Amino acid sequence: MSEVWYSDALTQITGILSKVPAAILILAVGAVIVKVVKSLIGRAANVTRMDPTLGTLLQSTVTFAGWVLILTAATAALGLQQVSLALGGSIALVAMALASSVNSVTQDLLAGVFLIGDKDFKVGYTVRTGAIEGVVEAVGIRKTKIRDGDGTLHTVPNRLIDNATYVLVSKNGVGKEEQDSSQIA
Repeated sequence: MSEVWYSDALTQITGILSKVPAAILILAVGAVIVKVVKSLIGRAANVTRMDPTLGTLLQSTVTFAGWVLILTAATAALGLQQVSLALGGSIALVAMALASSVNSVTQDLLAGVFLIGDKDFKVGYTVRTGAIEGVVEAVGIRKTKIRDGDGTLHTVPNRLIDNATYVLVSKNGVGKEEQDSSQIA
């Protein structure tokens, strides 16, 4: 009985070991592809003058998805289909978590992307959101920093700004009255 078990185990191990070179090749080629795509995204972000935070988020997302796909392909090449399916399913779970905004961190990340892309919400603009009015000092991927008239720096989660109404008081430190008079002159 023990010889049958040993023989079966040896056959399975030999079968997997014969597939290791293909899995290593998949990992190597995949690593190069992820590096090239990440570099291309970085260059495209610079050429299009995309916000650096959004560019970094895009690069991280592509890197994560790329490595999950590479590991899925490598485990499939080894004949480990169940592990391969589990890894492939992780992308679907992450996408579902982002789409449904499962928690506040995810909501902040999504809101940060939308705020970064909003032409009426930029660093240097004076805005009012909730009880806070001040100059936007930084718009990060999770939080926004607004300095009020008293000099107090407020760090506000992006979801609270994106889910509420905010008012653009002025652009680049120029008040609405000054903007109106400069347009007339």
